[in-house]
Order: sequence, then C-alpha cells, then structure tokens
Amino acid sequence: RLGAEFLFPEVTAHWIAVIVIFFLSGFGLRIEEITSAASNRKFNAFVIFYSFIGQSFVVNFVSKFFYTNEIVSQDLMKGMIICSCLSMPTNMMVVLSISSNGEEAVALFLATIMNLMGVFVTPLLIFVYLQEAAEIDFVNTYKTISLRVLLPVIMGIGFRKKIVNADVFADEHKKSFMKIRERSLVYVVYATFCKTFIAKTDSTRSQILIMAISQVILLVASMCIAWILLFIFFNREPRLRVVGLFGCSMKTAALGIPLISAIYEDHPKLGIYTLPLLVWYPSQLIIGTILAPRLSNFVDYKLNKYELERLNQNQCMDVKICCLMQEPSEEEVNG
Repeated sequence: RLGAEFLFPEVTAHWIAVIVIFFLSGFGLRIEEITSAASNRKFNAFVIFYSFIGQSFVVNFVSKFFYTNEIVSQDLMKGMIICSCLSMPTNMMVVLSISSNGEEAVALFLATIMNLMGVFVTPLLIFVYLQEAAEIDFVNTYKTISLRVLLPVIMGIGFRKKIVNADVFADEHKKSFMKIRERSLVYVVYATFCKTFIAKTDSTRSQILIMAISQVILLVASMCIAWILLFIFFNREPRLRVVGLFGCSMKTAALGIPLISAIYEDHPKLGIYTLPLLVWYPSQLIIGTILAPRLSNFVDYKLNKYELERLNQNQCMDVKICCLMQEPSEEEVNG
C-alpha cells in the first residue's frame, strides 16, 4: 500500500518522476550527432516498420489466440498487445549498441525518433488492434502525453540551446543525470508494481506465468526473425545489423509506463496492463547483455573480412593494370 497509496503515485510517479525523466532526456539530447544518421533512410524505415507494425501484428495474433483458447485472461491479452505497440528504449539501445560495436549515432537517432513517434503511434496502434476494447480517450490521452512527455523534452532541448555553456554542463554531469533518470524510472516501476498487486484481476497465477514465458519466447523469436531479415537486406553492414537487432525487438519502460498511465490513467486494470512490459523489459536487458560481447566479436570479424576482400580486390586491379601497361603493342610485335 506504500507505493500504491501513501506516496501519492498519481502525482509523484505519474507526473513529477515522469517530467524529470523527459526533461533530462531533452536536456541531454545531442541534436548534432543524430542528424548525420538520418540519411540512412532504408535502414531506419526497416527498423521503424518492424518494431511498430511487424512485431505488434504477430503479438496481436498470438495474444488473441491465447485469449480465445482461455490460455490468458483478457487483461493480459491487452497488456501483451500494448507492450508490442511501444517504441524502443533510448539508454539501453545506445549502451548495448556501443557494447556490441554498433553504430552509436544510428542507435541514438532511431531511439530518439521512435520515442517521439511512439507518443502518437502507440495509442493509434492499440486502438487499431483492440477497437472498442481499447477504451482510449484520444483527446485526454494526447493532452496528458503532451504535458508529461513532449513539453518536458522540448523544454530540456530549449534549455540546452539557450543557456550559455549548457552543452559543457550536460556533458560533465551526464552520468549524474542518467542516475537521476534511472532512479526516477525505478520509482515509477515500483509504484506501478504496487498498484498491480493491490488491484483485483481475473488473471490466475498460471495465466500470468504463461504470459511471462510467452513474452520471453516472443522476444527471442522477434530477435531471430529480425536477424535473418537484416542478413538479407543489410548483409555487408554488420554495425547496422547489430543496431537493427536491438532496435527491432526492444521496448521502452521509461516512455512505455508513462504512456500506458496516460492512456489508462484512472483505469482499475492499469497495473495488470503494464505487467507484460515489466516482463519484456528486464528480459531484453539480460539477453542483450549476454549477446553484446558475441556481437562485438562478430562485427570485428566481418569488418576485418571485408577489409581483406577490399585489399585483395585492389591488389588484383593493380596486377591487371600492370599487365596491361607491360603488354607489347602491335608495332613492337611486328617490328
């Protein structure tokens, strides 16, 4: 009851902590570094489409199949669909991409753009998949999101641009800001967890367990399918493939929980709707951390291989040019 009632989570978690998270996100945003990654349109479009549309389409089919066959409850089915409609996390995406020797600028660009898109796209996708059962008040949802998410981000960006030496201050205190954001997120998750366990639900323990196992399987399957498609379309770009693997499969809790809270602010089932995300989020962190050193070795191997191929091709071209230059002319042969 402490986190669900006595700490006033409707104000401290859903407003103050969320505003702090997104103000610091905007203040720490390096606009100049991410603009250079915007030119890779084909790759960016692939990751955005896969994450928002492809993944949510599959999860929607699976979760509704489970619900129809009474494997999971309607609340858990909705939660799984809501989780699949979210965008990727910024910090985790960038950190794992760097650890895996991926393109940091591309990872930062995708995470930033998709989080901004997610503010508008996620509620629409939820409504498309759940229709009347979505129970979304779009006017109230977008008003709340604008106040809690968009306005703090814009203010953070504005403060960084307008205040003298703000760039230096942001870079010097980057780690401190990250700790504040992480602890604010932990508090939001804690308050949501407390509300989850206090709220009554029709879901049984076995259904919750099946949902949790299904979320992990869906995450692994999503990563495998994404890796195959990235191999087909971006075979000779290993650093992009690593970024794409994380971008296609990961879901944000920092934006996801405030979004879900904004959409279902006074809904008695808010806690249970966030439960699938609270399974997906740590699972992707564990799997990503395990994969990171292996992916880094993979990128190094591929880059070295392509460099050797390039050098061999250059040597072959040099040999051919030398042969042509040394080849005697017809006059020399006849003379």
